[in-house]
Amino acid sequence: MSIDNTVTEMIEFILQRATRYELDLLMEALKRRMERETSLGQLDFQYMARNMAEGFSKKMGMDTENIHRMSRRLVADMIRSEIPGISEEELAVLLDQWLSGKDAARSSSIPKEMLLAMITQFVSYSTGEMSEEDKRQFPEGWAGKYWDAFQPDIQRLIKSYLTEKISKDEFWKGIGVCLAAMK
Repeated sequence: MSIDNTVTEMIEFILQRATRYELDLLMEALKRRMERETSLGQLDFQYMARNMAEGFSKKMGMDTENIHRMSRRLVADMIRSEIPGISEEELAVLLDQWLSGKDAARSSSIPKEMLLAMITQFVSYSTGEMSEEDKRQFPEGWAGKYWDAFQPDIQRLIKSYLTEKISKDEFWKGIGVCLAAMK
């Protein structure tokens, strides 16, 4: 039996013969399968990098910073092979999301809604769109403190937007991805 016939039979079964119980079982199985997969298929880069780093550390006695850099480079190469043409900014965002490092805890304790407000205020101030009245409501040095609270991937997106390397739509889409990836 060919794959096409198998798929056709499965669809026919689902649409015409499956009971409610069988449909619930299929939905649960599909849900579990989808949860296992990442956006790049079935490759779990974080797991692969962590295992690789542990193996190198045990065998070679290397320090964690060197292992982190090596793992980051290897994962970047894997991503590039899966997504040819990915921009350096997009690659950096994925690496920051998938590989934890010394900056991983940055802004993770800030609620997403507050972080979004901070990003909006920072960008409004930086582009000159913030009113003088709004500027007076902030304490001295607030923009620097906000910047330091942003994760590296958010900082990169802001920098790219402010230097007009990406459009406003691309910027907010990227911010949405970053916020959605936060736990």
